[in-house]
Amino acid sequence: MKVLKKSVALLVVTVIMMSTFCPTATAVGTFDEWVQSWEQIDSLTGYITLTPGEDETKINFSWQSPFKSFKEKIVLGKLPDLSDAKELKVKSKLNVFGFEWTHTATAENLDGGVTYYYRYTVNQVESEIYSFTAEGDAKTKVLFVTDSQIGRSSGTQEEIYQNDTYGWTKTLDEAIENNEGIDLILSSGDQVEDSYSEKQYTYFESPSVLRSIPVATAIGNHDFYTPNYSYHFNNPNDDTFSLFRWPAGKGYYFCVNDVLFIVVDSNNFFPTANRRVIKNACKDYPDAKWRVLMMHHSPFDARGADDIGNKFARGTVVPFIDEFDIDVCLSGHDHYYSRSYMIKDKKITDDVNENGVYKNPEGSLYLTQNSSSGSNYSGIGDEISEYCEFALQERRPTYSILEIEGDVLKIKSFHSDTNEEFDTISIVKD
Repeated sequence: MKVLKKSVALLVVTVIMMSTFCPTATAVGTFDEWVQSWEQIDSLTGYITLTPGEDETKINFSWQSPFKSFKEKIVLGKLPDLSDAKELKVKSKLNVFGFEWTHTATAENLDGGVTYYYRYTVNQVESEIYSFTAEGDAKTKVLFVTDSQIGRSSGTQEEIYQNDTYGWTKTLDEAIENNEGIDLILSSGDQVEDSYSEKQYTYFESPSVLRSIPVATAIGNHDFYTPNYSYHFNNPNDDTFSLFRWPAGKGYYFCVNDVLFIVVDSNNFFPTANRRVIKNACKDYPDAKWRVLMMHHSPFDARGADDIGNKFARGTVVPFIDEFDIDVCLSGHDHYYSRSYMIKDKKITDDVNENGVYKNPEGSLYLTQNSSSGSNYSGIGDEISEYCEFALQERRPTYSILEIEGDVLKIKSFHSDTNEEFDTISIVKD
């Protein structure tokens, strides 16, 4: 692994790409334009990633540094020059896979709507100044993506990494640029092709928007089998009690405004572990109006859960989605887009979709997103499952935007190459 000591110049290049003092980024442009910066992307390590805090008043940080560089720091302030900055408490742990240190920190008591500036060190070298804006609106706006799976496509090793990283970066940048006010990014698993690969995680973390918008990730079937995932994401309310777990970690949860987000590991086939996370989340945030669960596998996908992981999820997670009245379940894994009818007790309910709106439904909605990077696509088949209301595979990267305010939760889905909207569904609870 290359040590970050090629001077702050490399950091400057990256920061320029994201417009340092702006919480959003401009579109990434064509592949030929973007690949000109590949040497910098490939050389740089220690990308900091923002993850959600326990609620909207907190935000978490995570980054890596070389083994010889144990003492790292991060400072945070409200002034662009950080003249008012205060140092945050940093915890460090050794990542044996990368033979490096993972550093984590949490910013607390954030004022809603305020832009904060921060700077951190890697190998004792200060980064440029980055910024984020604390959640301060009654509306919660979320970007939902999945299966960036850096390292999955075809070609030479360098071509694979370039193509997948570009596709992932472009989807994020296009979504942010064309949907103002995104507060959070959700990624439902398979961030990388090989869980043990530090290089692939570096590419996943490289898009500049991840320095300004927190990302919440689920553990996919390409993430679960080594602990490497757990070194890259500083997740809130991480489950530390369940005995049964895979090396990558367990579930977690957090609340933003009136929305409770619950993330479980659908690779874990011990139902008690998943139930504990969901139960604790609902217990800790009983007043949340909306409950959104994210996991990797899709229990009611367009192919009728012919995948063994999807089949397991029906038995290990779905009963608790019903028990705890989850409104929406977001998944990936299938590498195509599908949206279910309202489902409860593994049956389609009598809830009626009237012009794209479900009013006070009895069941839960299951939505599966397509690849966000274009690294891999799967076919749906000639006939879609009885559970599926809508499915699409055009072999183009896609993303969804969740807009949640008051009594309405709306999901709009787009092709990231054209930002053409191809599906919309809303749930109204009054």
